[in-house]
Amino acid sequence: MAAPTSETGRLRTGRPTAPDGAVFRRAMGRFPTGVAIVTQGCGPRTRAVTINSITSVSLEPTLLSLCLGQDSSMLDSTLSARHFTVNLLTAGQREQSVRCADRNRPTGLAAQSYLGGQRGTNGSLVIDGALAALECVLTTTVPAGDHVILIGRVVALHQGPPDAEPLVFYGGSYRRLTAAEPPSA
Repeated sequence: MAAPTSETGRLRTGRPTAPDGAVFRRAMGRFPTGVAIVTQGCGPRTRAVTINSITSVSLEPTLLSLCLGQDSSMLDSTLSARHFTVNLLTAGQREQSVRCADRNRPTGLAAQSYLGGQRGTNGSLVIDGALAALECVLTTTVPAGDHVILIGRVVALHQGPPDAEPLVFYGGSYRRLTAAEPPSA
């Protein structure tokens, strides 16, 4: 198979770079992702954090995975409660994403008031206006370096506005999707 090419030229080959943390982060930043806020609890127990490390794992049963840092304040409460909700964000929820990515993000009633929404069937906040909200029960955890992989079984799914644009992150900044031009004949 030939090396992929792009409009700007061929894939650079040659001596690979050692995968230290900064180089690895830059390389992974070249992979566009959606953005979500994971919530745990509701009311005075609301916790929320922005993530982009979400993966669909299985359709039967419905499973997804996400990663939280070992030092994340969200990790202990999620492990203790054994449930969480993944709220997939729209482009209009960028400020909520930025705020919940900050280490000084709101918690408790302040977080619920800031994010809006209501208590889901699993006990965690479902954010109003999200593309989708996936209520999960924690089934498995896997230590992975400085993070923990959480696998959750989706027990309820809420669909958001069908015409909403997703919030996308690429190259260290938020981006907008544009429709691809059809290939030329």
